[in-house]
Amino acid sequence: MTRAWEVDAEYRFAFDEFSRKAQRVQSLAAQQISDGNAFESALLELEQAHLAYNQARDAFLRCLLPASEQLTTFSDQERASDVTTLAELLWERAGRPDGTAEEDWRRAEAIVKTAVATAGCH
Repeated sequence: MTRAWEVDAEYRFAFDEFSRKAQRVQSLAAQQISDGNAFESALLELEQAHLAYNQARDAFLRCLLPASEQLTTFSDQERASDVTTLAELLWERAGRPDGTAEEDWRRAEAIVKTAVATAGCH
């Protein structure tokens, strides 16, 4: 039972960290200051916290589920969804300019790839 308590504590910590990072991104998005580097850095931290949260959530669920119902790892579909969400955030933060979709997508992909690499997800 000790392992379940440890996994639960890790899950709660990861959720709190993810929540703090999301609040930071929201705060920066609401500011009129156009420091793109700070915003992109906050997005990277948010994505890293998101991956850590997903891993902690999955570990917690593995403790609760029978072996026959074990979860799979972070999927390509989830990564594509994250790229889409981050690209939209980048576009909105820049004031929704025309013609930046490819650049926003490329930057969002780079953020997700960096986050995945640093989190050790494959």
